Formats: sequence, structure tokens, C-alpha cells
Amino acid sequence: MLLSLALSIPAIPSHPAPPRKTPISAGASMVPARSQLAGILNGGSMSRLDQWSSLRGGAISPADLSAALGARPRHLGLFQSDTAVDGRLGRRELLRRLPFGAILAAAGERNRVDSLLLAAVVETESRFAPHAVSPCGAVGLMQLLPSTGEDYGAKDLRDPYANVDAGSRYLRVLLDRFQGRPDLAIAAYNTGPEVVARYGCVPPYRETQDFVKRVLTRYGQHQHALARVAAPRPPVVRVAGGPSRDVLSSRPSEAEGLTR
Repeated sequence: MLLSLALSIPAIPSHPAPPRKTPISAGASMVPARSQLAGILNGGSMSRLDQWSSLRGGAISPADLSAALGARPRHLGLFQSDTAVDGRLGRRELLRRLPFGAILAAAGERNRVDSLLLAAVVETESRFAPHAVSPCGAVGLMQLLPSTGEDYGAKDLRDPYANVDAGSRYLRVLLDRFQGRPDLAIAAYNTGPEVVARYGCVPPYRETQDFVKRVLTRYGQHQHALARVAAPRPPVVRVAGGPSRDVLSSRPSEAEGLTR
């Protein structure tokens, strides 16, 4: 009985042969062809992804691949627009012509105040004299009271950097309080914010009204100068064999031609 049971069991080899690999044809549907994959990378249809079990069950899902190859353009915000860059460069070029222009430009950018407005305030207040002192005790380029300087951490108001930094920060606060209206902010700079808030306009004080008018007039002049600096210049055509000059300026005008 035991002998018959042993004979019925098939012999198992001690070293079984490895299973045969079934060759996969080049046209198998589970692997995308190169042309189909190229179509996907070029933004083609993604409907055939469901047929590919290798992608559906693998590390890349159709949703992930669709998100990676989405057609929505993406923009990087690493650089400012040309208009913003030109405006900043034009301001710096214009401020280089003024005393303490570098300090005014840096304070304006740091405290979000137009540096040309700061220049107008400084010119009206002190005429760019860093050691100026008014009869009421205002000191320095922006004519700050010692109490205002202490509020904004300026220990030496005769220091141009500290004076302009504190004055520009104070002016930023006034611009925010009066919703970006330069006339009210400048009036408050001269006579105090509570007085301007009480009147709701530039107070009817001759000194304050004259101060606002002079600052805004000078500010407008700076803006016109900035527009001229930032305006594109016409190209100058060089004449071969002659002096460097503008060809258009070398031609006589029609009026000159009629008088000859």
C-alpha cells in the first residue's frame, strides 16, 4: 500500500527550471508606442491612458500626468515689468541731480513714499540744509520736531539719513490716514493731522495753504522732469564720412526753404 502511494507521486526535480518568459510583441496594447507618447507630451488626448495597465497601476496616475502636462500657461514673477523698472531708474537719475538724492531714493523705496514727493518736501522745508532749525524748533532736512523724531527712533535729527528716514515714515502714516491724498497729508505734515481731520480739507491757514501749494507745485515739476527723462529718445543717425549729428536736424525746415 505504501509502495503504491509512493509510485503515484510524480518526481519533483531538485533544481526546477525557471519559468519561461512570454515574449511581448512590439505592438502590445499595454505599453504605449513612441508616437502615442509623443502625442501625450505635445498635449494630445489623454483618453488612451485607461488602456495602459502599466501606467494605470504604476507610480504615475492619469490625473498626475494630466496635471503635469496641463495646457495652462504658467508665468514666473521673478522680474518687474519694464515700466516699473524704467520709472525707478528715471527717479534715481533725476534724484542724482539733487542734494542727498541717494538718501531720498532709498528712503522712498524703503517706506513706500514717492521719492520725488520727499524731495519736494525737503526743498520746501529746508532747501536741503541738514542743520536748519526753524523758530518753532523743527530740525533738519524735513524739519521734524524732536518729539516726532523720538516717535520714529531718530536720535540725531541733524543726520540726513536719520532725518529723512523718520520724516518719510511719518509722511507714509499721513498718506495712509488720509487715503493717499497728498494735499491733505502735506497739510497734516505742516499743521498736524488732528487739525486736518477736524476741517476735512486743507485748513484755512495761510501758512498751511501756501506750504501745500509750494510742495505740490515742486512735486509736479519733478514729475514733468521724470516724464522727460523716461521718454524714449529718437535714434541718432550717423552720417558716413561726416561729423556725428542728427540727420533730421541737419535738414533745413520748410520755413527756411521759403525764406531763401
